[in-house]
Amino acid sequence: MDNLFGTYKLEEVLNVVSETMSVTKEAILGTKRDRLLVDARRIVMMIILTEESVSVSEAARAINKNHATIFHYKKTHEALYASLPRYRNTYDMCLKKYKGEKYLTFQDFLDRGAENSKLQKDLRGLQSENAELRYTILKMEKKLKLQHFAL
Repeated sequence: MDNLFGTYKLEEVLNVVSETMSVTKEAILGTKRDRLLVDARRIVMMIILTEESVSVSEAARAINKNHATIFHYKKTHEALYASLPRYRNTYDMCLKKYKGEKYLTFQDFLDRGAENSKLQKDLRGLQSENAELRYTILKMEKKLKLQHFAL
């Protein structure tokens, strides 16, 4: 098992998934069958199998499961990924984080929405200021024309 942690980066995958899903590595490697923990195990296995080219038997031994469990994880992963946006988003976030790619969380979207609202408010203020300045320029031009000054 120590060899698998070093060779196939199982420890790194466990860190990514446990951090992203807010569960402990011990719980992922444990025997409880809560939906969140089973999803976490499934995501760990799918990342290991697809990204690290580990055999099903090696992956199963790494998390103290039998190979039939891993085949079941693969089958249910495909169905859940296709039908549940929550699962798909969680898997995609874990995979991108594991690969070191930029990933967005729901909080990132909220922050960007708030930033967008602030920028739109600032833009309306600048447009209003621009309109006032144009009006002032027109008034000054009119005064200059009345004074018979050529522009």
